[in-house]
Amino acid sequence: MQQNIPLAVVLTVLASVALAVASVVQHVAVGATAAKPGTKLSGKELLAVIRNPRWLGGLALTGVGAVLQMTALLLAPVTVVQPIGVLAVPWTILLAARVHRTPITPTIWGAAGLTVFGTTGFAWVAISHAAPYPVLNDTWLVVGTLAGFGVAAALALAGARGPLAWRCLAWSAAAAVVYGAESGVVKAIGHYVATRPWLASPTFWFLVASIVAGMVLAGIWIQQGYASGPAEIVVGTLNAAGPVAGVAYGVAVLGEGINITATAALLMLGCAAVALWGVVLLSRFHPGDPDTATVAQPSPSGRHDEH
Repeated sequence: MQQNIPLAVVLTVLASVALAVASVVQHVAVGATAAKPGTKLSGKELLAVIRNPRWLGGLALTGVGAVLQMTALLLAPVTVVQPIGVLAVPWTILLAARVHRTPITPTIWGAAGLTVFGTTGFAWVAISHAAPYPVLNDTWLVVGTLAGFGVAAALALAGARGPLAWRCLAWSAAAAVVYGAESGVVKAIGHYVATRPWLASPTFWFLVASIVAGMVLAGIWIQQGYASGPAEIVVGTLNAAGPVAGVAYGVAVLGEGINITATAALLMLGCAAVALWGVVLLSRFHPGDPDTATVAQPSPSGRHDEH
């Protein structure tokens, strides 16, 4: 398929809006189902979640966002498409504030601005140095994909057994690594279909199987993230770690770093740092938790309330 980077950017922005709405809707549904907030969902609770009509509506929106993003990946390099998805973070902040009827402070607006600015800068540099086509190597595709799943599995283990304060972040990071790597896998599959006899290729079917397995695993891990913390942390982590994983896969496995100079790499790292700092601030001062205002205010005894 011929590249069309401007259209890919538009599709990715629309996908970020759909995914932001889906995350808030699903977080509310998971919170209403979990027996105890902040803990891992049991198998019974997971089954209850997937039968929740509100959660299913969020799943449908997630599907719309995924289709838009996959289409964008067929039109532009991973290094262009993946970073733009971080725009879902400010959208989620705005939606969570509206759902929970909490004000958006100047700090939150500033953090959202940093996220958008950093992401825009990263995408601009990536667009300016994008490789025209991926370079496919069957061995690298298999090894790189398995390596991505290995990193994700380690993070999921930390989400299940690590310190409570880090579990939401770990679950979300596990899903982010899978989604980031799979954005590159989708790109490889599209190029396979366009240029190679894919029906008889074991590598092609391995990539297809990895997409299916990744969607299932990442979906479960995201719900565990929702059960362990606020939607803003989940979305923030997905859209901060996801682009890093996507760009790493694109550069290491698909050869998309061929046109990236040292100066461009430094600019991309700087923009990524700005965007990441914005995500950290958004996660720290998120409006999605209705108790946030309570935490910020001292109790009558002079101590800060805890939740």
